[in-house]
Amino acid sequence: MQFDWKSYFIFTSKEQKGIIVLGCILSLSLLLHYLLPTTSANQGNFSNSKNKPIKVFYFDPNLLDSMQGFQLGFSSKQMRTLYRYREKGGRFYKKEDLLKWYGVSESQAKALLPWVRIKAMDSSHDYQQNRNRKWEKYAPEQIDINHPKALDWIRVTGLPAYKVKRILTYQKWTGGFTSVQGLKKVYGITDFDFQMIYPYLKYQSNKSKKMAYQTMRYEDWMSLGIFDERAVYRILKLRKEKQGRLTWSEMVIQFDLTEAEAMVLKKRTNLSD
Repeated sequence: MQFDWKSYFIFTSKEQKGIIVLGCILSLSLLLHYLLPTTSANQGNFSNSKNKPIKVFYFDPNLLDSMQGFQLGFSSKQMRTLYRYREKGGRFYKKEDLLKWYGVSESQAKALLPWVRIKAMDSSHDYQQNRNRKWEKYAPEQIDINHPKALDWIRVTGLPAYKVKRILTYQKWTGGFTSVQGLKKVYGITDFDFQMIYPYLKYQSNKSKKMAYQTMRYEDWMSLGIFDERAVYRILKLRKEKQGRLTWSEMVIQFDLTEAEAMVLKKRTNLSD
C-alpha cells in the first residue's frame, strides 16, 4: 500500500479559513510584542501611574496640605500617614528624608526630591541644632463643622462653592452637625472629599444651641436627660404619625413634664409653643 502524504495537506474551506484566522492572530501578537515590549521598567511605570502628579511645584513636606498633596500625586492614604507622623512631632530635616515616608515608593519619592524645599534648614549647623530640639506638632487651620460662612469653608477646605452650599443647606435644615463624621451624610460629599478635608475640620459642642426636633435622633432626645427610653420611642412614633409637627405645650402635657423639665425642653429644642 502506497503512503499518500499529500492527503495531509488537503483542507476543507472551513479549515482553510481557520488557519488564516490563526495566522493573523499570531502575526498580530508578534507585531505587538516588538512594537510594545513588556519590560520591568514599563510595568513599574504602569503600576505607579495612579501616583503620577497632576502638576509639580516646590513644596515643604512639613507644611504640605491635602490639596497640594493630591496635585503632587500623593493618595489620601499617604496623606493620612503624613498627618499622623507630624501630629506625633515628626519632621523632615532634609529633602532625602522624603524617602523615609512610609507608604511612598522609592521611585515616587525620588521623582519629587528636586521639588522639595525644607524651610529654615539651609546649613548643617541649623540641621544639627534642630535635630536636638522637639518640634511643635503640625497644626493646620481648622474650621468648625457648624461654621455658617461659605467663604471661610472654601478658603480653609478648598471645596468648590456648590459643595459648600450643600453643606450649609444641610447644616441649616438639621439644626447643625453633632460630629465631624456627620459631614458624610451631605449629598455630593464623597469619601475622597471627606478624607482630604478631614484634617481641617473640628467640632465644638454648643449646648446652648437649640436642636431641631424634626431631625433629632434617639441619642439626641436621651441627651436632654428628661426622657427615658420608652418615652423617646413614643416621641419618635408620635413625630412620624404627625409628619414631624410637634409643639412644646403638647409635649409637656403628653409626657406630664415638671416645670423644670419643660424649661429644659424649651431651651434645648426648637419646639414652638
